[in-house]
Amino acid sequence: MKAQVLSTEIETRTIPAKEGRAELTFRQQKAAVLRSNDFPLPFKLTLEPDQVPYQPGTYDLSETSLTADEYGALGFSRRIVLTPEQKAGKPAAGAN
Repeated sequence: MKAQVLSTEIETRTIPAKEGRAELTFRQQKAAVLRSNDFPLPFKLTLEPDQVPYQPGTYDLSETSLTADEYGALGFSRRIVLTPEQKAGKPAAGAN
């Protein structure tokens, strides 16, 4: 599955501290899943606190981003991970 990032712009969202819970800060970056024969599907990636934003380009959705719920339905984890796009016919780095 392919995803596209158009900008390194980050949106920061803060949830105030409440009833013994510390303040929460989320850093998000816009991306879109590329779908054949349809428009891209926008979504937001949540970045780790010290994570550098993804550079503009096309990425593969990492298998670590997939999960199954308690009923066995496929879904996405809270932390979507993108990996540099692998061009057809080119093995991944370190692959033999």
